[in-house]
Amino acid sequence: GNHCNTVTATSGSLSESARACTQWKGIAAVLLEVVDSPDPIQVGESTTYTIRVTNQGFARLNNMKVTASFADEVTPTATVQGSISGKAVNFPNVRTLAPKEVVTYNITVRGAKVGDARSKIILNADELTTPVEETESTTVY
Repeated sequence: GNHCNTVTATSGSLSESARACTQWKGIAAVLLEVVDSPDPIQVGESTTYTIRVTNQGFARLNNMKVTASFADEVTPTATVQGSISGKAVNFPNVRTLAPKEVVTYNITVRGAKVGDARSKIILNADELTTPVEETESTTVY
């Protein structure tokens, strides 16, 4: 916000005032966390990815967009908040994420074949010069 200081000096019948203002701006600071549970899973079993986005800063994060892409070892099967297209999940834009606000997404995936699945979650927003990326490993046996 805008913060101002005013000083007044008085001597007898004379008085003079001066004012100086400073505009303080906060910044948004993103924390992206991804956890799968349970892990490991067998082929045919399911695990849930929980994606948690926190604005740790002191300014709004605008037009936040989260996407997820999954390796061949797992297949996304369900999400309440987003839409699934093959091995990708897209979540709707969040117009504004206020300071200290948290958004949580859940994706259920099924083990498709044996291996170490590396799933990538990508977050973009107007205030970011490059995307924030998080990779989560799921062991399928």
